[in-house]
Amino acid sequence: MSSEDKEAQEDELLALASIYDEDVFKRAESAQGGETRICLELPQNFKVFVSGNSTESLQNRGFEYTVCFLPPLVLNFELPPDYPSTSPPVFTLSGKWLSPAQLSALCKHLDNVWEENQGCVVLFAWMQFLKEETLSYLNISSPYELKMCRQGGGQSRTPLVPLDAEECGGAAGS
Repeated sequence: MSSEDKEAQEDELLALASIYDEDVFKRAESAQGGETRICLELPQNFKVFVSGNSTESLQNRGFEYTVCFLPPLVLNFELPPDYPSTSPPVFTLSGKWLSPAQLSALCKHLDNVWEENQGCVVLFAWMQFLKEETLSYLNISSPYELKMCRQGGGQSRTPLVPLDAEECGGAAGS
């Protein structure tokens, strides 16, 4: 690890820790990395339409809710020794309410942001993109349809989005 890379990594991680609350950005204790929980800024009166995926589920009906929050996107990352000079952060992105194709599209965009800014730190740019542009980038608008999913071998059916979405509640005012 070059001293320039090590210094850039430390500066970036310290800056992120000073910008974001600990419930949003957590630095890993054992490695150069961490986790960030990104709560999207939803438009006012954003609606989610929850539909079933089988005849027995909700008798083919759905229901609609106005929501203020969706569960956060979670970005886990680790910084390789030659980041940012040569290699991008190694990362995983998850979101309970996004499809695998949508998550893949977001990951591809993060890869592109790295390509455009190679040699520079990118975590803040990634976090800002995910927070401010995910909905428009994926063409998500209200009402957003979520299909019920089967979990636990098909024994129970639960919505992909918890109705209270408490996970994000504390970060809204930040």
